[in-house]
Amino acid sequence: MKHFFDYPLAERFGYAMAVFIAAEMSDLQRAIDLTNVRRIKAGRRPLEDGLIEDVLSSLRNRGLLPAETDVKAANGAEQAANVPRTKATR
Repeated sequence: MKHFFDYPLAERFGYAMAVFIAAEMSDLQRAIDLTNVRRIKAGRRPLEDGLIEDVLSSLRNRGLLPAETDVKAANGAEQAANVPRTKATR
């Protein structure tokens, strides 16, 4: 699990959620590694390593993380509409 925890993740989601994400990522990678052992023995190609984005997407789909909005698109839409940014529009 320590290989998947990083401080930018903690800054983005908070420490407790970052630990949970790292644990989920560790479980995913462990399962991929075990599957790859069986696949290699059977003469098949191994699976690709898991990505943090895969875990984040799964947590969002299960409702454990809020959906992330596209900040760049929102900023562009506000500038195009010439709407001043206030706390209410962020």
